[in-house]
Amino acid sequence: MKLFDSELMMDMMDGNISEVKKIAQMLQSLGPQMIDDIEKAIDNEDWSFAGEAAHKLKTSLNLWQMDKLSDLCVSIENNGRDNINHVNIESNFVELKEGFILAIEQMKEEYSL
Repeated sequence: MKLFDSELMMDMMDGNISEVKKIAQMLQSLGPQMIDDIEKAIDNEDWSFAGEAAHKLKTSLNLWQMDKLSDLCVSIENNGRDNINHVNIESNFVELKEGFILAIEQMKEEYSL
Protein backbone atom coordinates (compact mmCIF):
# COMPACT_ATOMS: atom_id res chain seq x y z
CA MET A 1 0.00 0.00 0.00
CA LYS A 2 1.35 3.39 -1.00
CA LEU A 3 1.82 5.69 1.99
CA PHE A 4 1.85 8.98 0.11
CA ASP A 5 -0.18 10.73 -2.55
CA SER A 6 1.56 13.24 -4.79
CA GLU A 7 -1.65 14.76 -6.19
CA LEU A 8 -1.55 17.86 -3.96
CA MET A 9 2.14 18.36 -4.64
CA MET A 10 1.58 17.98 -8.39
CA ASP A 11 -1.19 20.59 -8.21
CA MET A 12 1.01 22.97 -6.24
CA MET A 13 3.83 22.57 -8.78
CA ASP A 14 1.48 22.91 -11.77
CA GLY A 15 2.26 19.36 -12.85
CA ASN A 16 6.02 19.95 -13.01
CA ILE A 17 7.39 16.51 -12.14
CA SER A 18 10.93 17.87 -11.91
CA GLU A 19 9.90 20.22 -9.09
CA VAL A 20 7.96 17.45 -7.35
CA LYS A 21 11.09 15.28 -7.47
CA LYS A 22 13.13 18.11 -5.92
CA ILE A 23 10.68 18.38 -3.05
CA ALA A 24 10.71 14.60 -2.62
CA GLN A 25 14.51 14.77 -2.43
CA MET A 26 14.27 17.49 0.22
CA LEU A 27 11.99 15.31 2.34
CA GLN A 28 14.35 12.39 1.82
CA SER A 29 17.32 14.44 3.02
CA LEU A 30 15.69 16.51 5.80
CA GLY A 31 13.05 14.10 7.09
CA PRO A 32 15.42 11.63 8.76
CA GLN A 33 16.88 14.46 10.86
CA MET A 34 13.36 15.41 11.98
CA ILE A 35 12.73 11.78 12.92
CA ASP A 36 16.05 11.74 14.82
CA ASP A 37 15.08 14.94 16.65
CA ILE A 38 11.84 13.37 17.85
CA GLU A 39 13.64 10.18 18.87
CA LYS A 40 16.33 12.03 20.83
CA ALA A 41 13.71 14.12 22.59
CA ILE A 42 11.81 10.99 23.59
CA ASP A 43 15.03 9.32 24.77
CA ASN A 44 15.72 12.42 26.89
CA GLU A 45 12.10 12.56 28.07
CA ASP A 46 11.88 16.07 26.64
CA TRP A 47 8.22 15.65 25.75
CA SER A 48 7.69 19.27 24.79
CA PHE A 49 10.52 19.21 22.25
CA ALA A 50 9.27 15.89 20.89
CA GLY A 51 5.95 17.61 20.24
CA GLU A 52 7.61 20.58 18.57
CA ALA A 53 9.70 18.34 16.32
CA ALA A 54 6.62 16.29 15.40
CA HIS A 55 4.83 19.51 14.48
CA LYS A 56 7.59 20.41 12.02
CA LEU A 57 7.52 16.97 10.40
CA LYS A 58 3.71 17.02 10.21
CA THR A 59 3.80 19.98 7.82
CA SER A 60 5.90 18.07 5.30
CA LEU A 61 3.81 14.94 5.66
CA ASN A 62 0.63 16.90 4.98
CA LEU A 63 2.01 18.13 1.65
CA TRP A 64 2.40 14.52 0.58
CA GLN A 65 -0.98 13.55 2.04
CA MET A 66 0.57 11.04 4.41
CA ASP A 67 -2.51 11.26 6.58
CA LYS A 68 -1.82 8.28 8.84
CA LEU A 69 1.71 9.48 9.59
CA SER A 70 0.48 13.05 10.03
CA ASP A 71 -2.10 11.85 12.56
CA LEU A 72 0.68 10.17 14.54
CA CYS A 73 2.57 13.47 14.55
CA VAL A 74 -0.52 15.30 15.80
CA SER A 75 -0.82 12.83 18.67
CA ILE A 76 2.87 13.20 19.57
CA GLU A 77 2.59 16.97 19.25
CA ASN A 78 -0.48 17.28 21.48
CA ASN A 79 0.66 14.80 24.12
CA GLY A 80 4.14 16.33 24.18
CA ARG A 81 2.78 19.85 24.55
CA ASP A 82 0.51 18.73 27.39
CA ASN A 83 3.21 16.48 28.91
CA ILE A 84 0.84 13.50 29.06
CA ASN A 85 0.52 9.96 27.68
CA HIS A 86 4.25 9.34 27.41
CA VAL A 87 3.69 5.68 26.57
CA ASN A 88 1.48 6.75 23.66
CA ILE A 89 4.13 9.19 22.46
CA GLU A 90 6.66 6.37 22.42
CA SER A 91 4.40 3.86 20.65
CA ASN A 92 3.19 6.43 18.13
CA PHE A 93 6.78 7.34 17.40
CA VAL A 94 7.71 3.72 16.65
CA GLU A 95 4.84 3.54 14.16
CA LEU A 96 5.73 6.96 12.71
CA LYS A 97 9.38 6.06 12.19
CA GLU A 98 8.58 2.74 10.52
CA GLY A 99 5.98 4.36 8.27
CA PHE A 100 8.26 7.23 7.37
CA ILE A 101 11.08 4.90 6.36
CA LEU A 102 8.67 2.91 4.18
CA ALA A 103 7.20 6.07 2.60
CA ILE A 104 10.68 7.35 1.73
CA GLU A 105 11.53 4.01 0.14
CA GLN A 106 8.34 4.23 -1.90
CA MET A 107 9.25 7.77 -3.00
CA LYS A 108 12.72 6.63 -4.01
CA GLU A 109 11.17 3.98 -6.23
CA GLU A 110 8.51 6.23 -7.73
CA TYR A 111 10.81 9.15 -8.45
CA SER A 112 14.06 7.23 -9.04
CA LEU A 113 15.79 9.16 -6.28
